[in-house]
Amino acid sequence: MDIVIESLGGTFIGDGLGSLAIGGTLVTIGYTAGRKAAIDVTDLIWKRARMSGFALLVQTPAVKRKAWEHIMALIASGALVPVIARTYPLEQATEALRYLHEDRPFGKVILVP
Repeated sequence: MDIVIESLGGTFIGDGLGSLAIGGTLVTIGYTAGRKAAIDVTDLIWKRARMSGFALLVQTPAVKRKAWEHIMALIASGALVPVIARTYPLEQATEALRYLHEDRPFGKVILVP
């Protein structure tokens, strides 16, 4: 991968770093799986990889709006296709949350009206 955007933290940081191509970048944006991580530094050295952190919360409204517009344009064009694990009606939000916590799906869980 050229870019890995990792949102879980913990051991997933090392997995993401290991999957990078030469010159790749890992951006971590969360830590629900743990705040501490162990990495194989040879992945950084030999792959000439970069790691950085990003926090949307501290960005200005203008930066958030610009990012949202850019991402939505990528989705609309088909260049970015979100991975959806499961869709639930809003009335089943409790079941959707259980699914997230217990099954740890790959992809997004969507609530629809």
